[in-house]
Amino acid sequence: MALSHKDGGLRDAPSPGIDLQAALDASAVPALMIDPAKTIIVYANPAFAALAGHERSALAGRDVHLLLGSNSDKDARTAFAAALAGDRPEGIEVLAWRRNGSTFWAEIFAVRLADAGLVLVQMVDVTRRRDAEGALALSRQREALGLLTNSVAHEFNNFLQILIGYIDGLKRRLSDREEPFIQRAVTRSTDAAERATVLTRQLLTFSRRIAPDVRPVDMNALITAFGVRMRATLPPGVALTIRTASDLPNGLSNPTQVDLALSHILANACEAMPRGGTVEIASFLVPPGDPAIRRPGDGAVGISVHDTGHGMSPEMAARALAPFITTREAGRGTGLAIVHGLVKRQNGTVALDSKPGEGTTVRMIFPAAG
Repeated sequence: MALSHKDGGLRDAPSPGIDLQAALDASAVPALMIDPAKTIIVYANPAFAALAGHERSALAGRDVHLLLGSNSDKDARTAFAAALAGDRPEGIEVLAWRRNGSTFWAEIFAVRLADAGLVLVQMVDVTRRRDAEGALALSRQREALGLLTNSVAHEFNNFLQILIGYIDGLKRRLSDREEPFIQRAVTRSTDAAERATVLTRQLLTFSRRIAPDVRPVDMNALITAFGVRMRATLPPGVALTIRTASDLPNGLSNPTQVDLALSHILANACEAMPRGGTVEIASFLVPPGDPAIRRPGDGAVGISVHDTGHGMSPEMAARALAPFITTREAGRGTGLAIVHGLVKRQNGTVALDSKPGEGTTVRMIFPAAG
């Protein structure tokens, strides 16, 4: 039985069989049938259409390389071709593109169906796993680099203190000597010690400057998934609502770190509402030309988190992004400072608006994907 256009395939294409088609339609695993000679899509199940953001009827006859987008590198296309040819039975992982231009990591498996003359392609969205692996690798890299720089800076500082001590002693003993060489030597030694002190500080802060990988991210999908995941963890009496902006462009960000920043903000919001309240997470568009963004000509996208808690005084709000500043018990004030660091590393900005008795709004703004 041939697939019809209504079913998402070509009318006169080879049929994969009614039983297989019914099984794929019912499956939650995204799947495609491909004509290997022309690399065109013959059939797509509903799960694939939902994942890729396409209408099923619009996929029939399209080149399967639409999954890779126009910016995929040569290695990705070569691996994709090998998988379709059946040379990679273990599967491949590629950065796939949705219709709206956002991306996700897909693990793709392909197998030839000899009877139908087609290739069955199944894929799994492994974005969360890849992002988690990337975050873990980055964390380990930072930890290793931090240990190295701290060790080097510690040893260097020991030597530096000895030099500074002797230079200070020479300055006191030789300050009344007018020999040009002695005065020049003391001056240059002092300058060198000051530069070495600056270098020590740079070594200590170097590991904090490793920027995370950023890519186009659908912010509406990100906050929607975050809301679904976090509602079950909220304290009694706290309600979480999600509001998405229409026609929102993708933002250049790291989804794992945005998710982490949202978790810190939500935790702070819940603590500010001990008797319950409402938290609203919303996406919004920052139009090009807005002076509040780093590159006004490109535009930006933002995520705001508003709570109905007790709010902050103007003095506290002005210092809220600094480390260890808190209105609660000591040692629990690093949340918003961490948010500031996470967003800044993604070329973003953080703003906070709060008044006593009126709650708090935290806005994170990221560059829009071109």
